[in-house]
Amino acid sequence: MKSQSGVTVFLKVIGVALLYAALAKLVLAFFSDAGGVTLVWFPSGLGLVAIILGGWRFVPAVFVGALLAGLLVDDSLAISAGIAVGNTLESWLGAWFLSGHSGFSPALKHPRDFVWLGITAVFSAGFSALIGPMILLFAGHVALDSAFDSMLHWWMADVFGMALLTPLVLIWKDWPLDWFAPRRLPEALAFIALSAVCGQTVFLAWWPDLFGDFAKSYWPFMFVIWAAARFGGHGVTLLITMTAVQSLWGLEHGVGPFVGNGVQEGLLSIWFYLLIFAAVGIPLALMLFDKEQYTRALRQSEARMGFALDTIGAGAWDLDLESKDVQRTPTHDRIFGYSQMRRVWSYQMLLDHLLPGHREAVDARFRQAIGAAANCDVECEIRRADGEKRWIRIAGCYLPGRPARMAGIVQDVTDSKLAEEDRQLAMLFYQGCSEAMMITDLDGLIVSVNPAFADITGYAAEEVIGKNARMLGSGRHDAAFFQAMWAAIQATGQWRGEIWNRRKNGELYVELLTINTIFDRNGLELRRIGVFFDITHRKLTEEQLWQQANFDPLTGAGNRRMLCARLDQEVKKSQRSGALLALMIVSFDRFKELNESLGYAKGDSVLQEVAQRLVGGIRETDIVARLDGAEFAVLLSELDKIDSIAKLAGHLAELLAKPYAGVEAVGLLNCRIGIALSPIDASDAEGLQRSAIHALRRCEAGRYAFFNQFGLIDI
Repeated sequence: MKSQSGVTVFLKVIGVALLYAALAKLVLAFFSDAGGVTLVWFPSGLGLVAIILGGWRFVPAVFVGALLAGLLVDDSLAISAGIAVGNTLESWLGAWFLSGHSGFSPALKHPRDFVWLGITAVFSAGFSALIGPMILLFAGHVALDSAFDSMLHWWMADVFGMALLTPLVLIWKDWPLDWFAPRRLPEALAFIALSAVCGQTVFLAWWPDLFGDFAKSYWPFMFVIWAAARFGGHGVTLLITMTAVQSLWGLEHGVGPFVGNGVQEGLLSIWFYLLIFAAVGIPLALMLFDKEQYTRALRQSEARMGFALDTIGAGAWDLDLESKDVQRTPTHDRIFGYSQMRRVWSYQMLLDHLLPGHREAVDARFRQAIGAAANCDVECEIRRADGEKRWIRIAGCYLPGRPARMAGIVQDVTDSKLAEEDRQLAMLFYQGCSEAMMITDLDGLIVSVNPAFADITGYAAEEVIGKNARMLGSGRHDAAFFQAMWAAIQATGQWRGEIWNRRKNGELYVELLTINTIFDRNGLELRRIGVFFDITHRKLTEEQLWQQANFDPLTGAGNRRMLCARLDQEVKKSQRSGALLALMIVSFDRFKELNESLGYAKGDSVLQEVAQRLVGGIRETDIVARLDGAEFAVLLSELDKIDSIAKLAGHLAELLAKPYAGVEAVGLLNCRIGIALSPIDASDAEGLQRSAIHALRRCEAGRYAFFNQFGLIDI
């Protein structure tokens, strides 16, 4: 509730005080006797409802209003103040009692609220009825012999005001907006107009020639029924207020059924009439209101239940345990394969739909539940009316009574049953698969692993669940590798490739990893599943085979196969770029004599050192290969000048001419180097090899020579 400013509260207090004084002046001016005592006191109801709704800050408003009321009818200040104290005490005590009572609600939605309001009015009015007449008695305005009558009338007037005005304000503070809805507005206007005309006819003697002295005072009770049935508390309190105003107005003008031997006698008649009017109308309205609320709640509950059952695809049933007849919803029959509801359904028809293997078991479960007055929940397989087999779930609740019943739901669970079987098979596969599986969330935190994961990585499930998958990293891959991997996952939802990881014992291994993303039904990413297996042995085998296929086992240099493959690639690259490519063929004279004189072991040692000197004399991007025996090839790519090639050839010749350990006959190791250039000497790999070999044959010992299209060039 929004807090109110001090100015707003002050204005409301002043407004209540002025309204209290105005109502009091009106009542005292028209409906009081010579002593200032009346049977109608609307201000009592105003004071009570002001404090109930506004709180104790409105107590001064009641006092000021009552004080002004006394002054307005020419009472002295002392008398006015004394009576104002009684009126204020009455309203304050009534509001205090009702506000502290848990059984009372200002909304007045239950009969007990009106009972407590009536009890409070009877109780609190006694204080004002005792104080006010006593002050008038001591002031000489009321005779001693009429003091009791004055107190009684005072009490009746205050009770009348609280019983009439307080409910009117409490109920009408919330306007009945549904009255103004297009579907209800004609009826609301008709009710107000016809009840007003009825009141004018009964209490103000409209159309006297038409109705004459015909007893009409009971007519408004017909409108009470209309008000209670169709307009609730708002309608009844409005009708009571209209009746009170019209009857009092008729009494003032000397017409209507309550005109008798004086104002007080007429007021007493009105008092009892309205009391009976309210005693009939308000309980009836609340009773009908409660019934309407119950009916509405029941409809809403049924609607919610129907929605819930439709949502889960379930049908409801209610079995009479004596007759075995079943009441059910349309969904119930559709589950059993009927497009239209059957005229009747029975427990036996259910058993007839069950497959033989389930019939006896389900019947035994139902009878056991009925005998124990317990609930029953069973899954079974049926054959529908169309011949299709389906799984259903029947859940029932035992309801004691006469006759006893069992009510519940039936639901087609075939899809969930199959899904559960699939989940079980998937779990068996997950647990028994020889490939390691790891499930993570979108942040890379491990959710689950299978036993094969522990076999490969060495980590048990409890050691990795909840931790980031990065803990398995080997450190061999750079940031660019992982950026490319995650870019593929974000774009396609999957990635497949080889990755190096580290086992728990620190050992590195390579795995073939497949990552797939799992999406929920809305297409949002949910989980990621990694499936991998150890390919370290296969990787090492492949590397070993590659080494054997492409490298010389004695010297570690490339072999003829690798040279041919690289030469073909480099020739094509040279043709595209225009850069020079040089092929050098290096051969040693009389190497056979060295093997025969020093042994093959020494010869092998010399060949290994030759390969080392050649590799050490060239760039890392160039290639050294052993062709056969003591013949090597050097492939130089992306060269720009022939002079640099000649300089490198001379440098290599000098390196190879240096002494070798254990070889005294240096002359036996003189080398010759034949050089061919692409694209000058040849346009393909085979032609380049022939040119280099031709240059080698024409070259002198210890020298190198180029070959071009014009012949041999010896530099």
